[in-house]
Amino acid sequence: MEIEQLVTSLLSVVKNQNKILENQGKQLAEQGRMLEVLGKASLREVLADVDETIQYRQLSMMETMEELHKGKSVARWGDGEIRLMLQPEFELSFQKPNPELAFELKRILLSYDAIYKHTLLAFPTIFVSRLWMGIWAEVWHALQPILAQSKSTWANTHISRPLFFQKHGQDAVDAWRSLWDGKNVCVIAGKNSRFALLPELFDNVADIKLVESLPRNAFSEFSELKQRVLDTPKADIYLTALGPTGTTLSAFLSSPDGGNKHTIDVGHLASSYAAAFTGGEFPENVPLIKPDSK
Repeated sequence: MEIEQLVTSLLSVVKNQNKILENQGKQLAEQGRMLEVLGKASLREVLADVDETIQYRQLSMMETMEELHKGKSVARWGDGEIRLMLQPEFELSFQKPNPELAFELKRILLSYDAIYKHTLLAFPTIFVSRLWMGIWAEVWHALQPILAQSKSTWANTHISRPLFFQKHGQDAVDAWRSLWDGKNVCVIAGKNSRFALLPELFDNVADIKLVESLPRNAFSEFSELKQRVLDTPKADIYLTALGPTGTTLSAFLSSPDGGNKHTIDVGHLASSYAAAFTGGEFPENVPLIKPDSK
């Protein structure tokens, strides 16, 4: 009898604790929503300026793909590229701070109007999540004057993110596959990196050649990498999946110095497809180097 009473008492305690935790969770969620609202209010002018500088002259995801089908190249900026360019102490898990990389990323942006006829520069659709509000609060004062130097239309960096596949489904897959259908493709990616040549995306190419770079700190061999790509037999289309180094490499290969190559910065394309269609991890949660390659 005493054991039954003890069990009943313990169950009652656990039940009460669960209620307390549930209430605390609701309170934390509400506090999070309040902080987000307050953040939006305090950043209202900044967000309006971001909207005017980027989104008012930005292509949609499908419009960006249409431009790639016309032969334009693209180099993409995400939060990593933005912060590496503007914050000297910032580093990614796969790229240490590098003044030359920061300079190159800035130089490309400042030259946008001059290269727009053959190369699009892509930025994210404007977000007001806590992550992006924090980023805009930190860097917009330094980023806005750089972006304001150009008048050309921005491409949409989400063409290679899960959002594109989630929003457009099979049409997004078809937009990518038709870009390289029957063509010779050269892929530049980190050795044993998370980029995968998924058959769902790539089984319709004529041929694929792979040029490998360092999976971490690839920019440290940027000059050598450029030469390796130039020495590779010519392809119809070049795909870079190399983080910030891929951004700078795409801009170089599509330039006259790089041979005016049709170059697409595809970034997390493969893992974004997997996240949207096969239950894969979100791109940033996929191991940088394949586990069986260590």
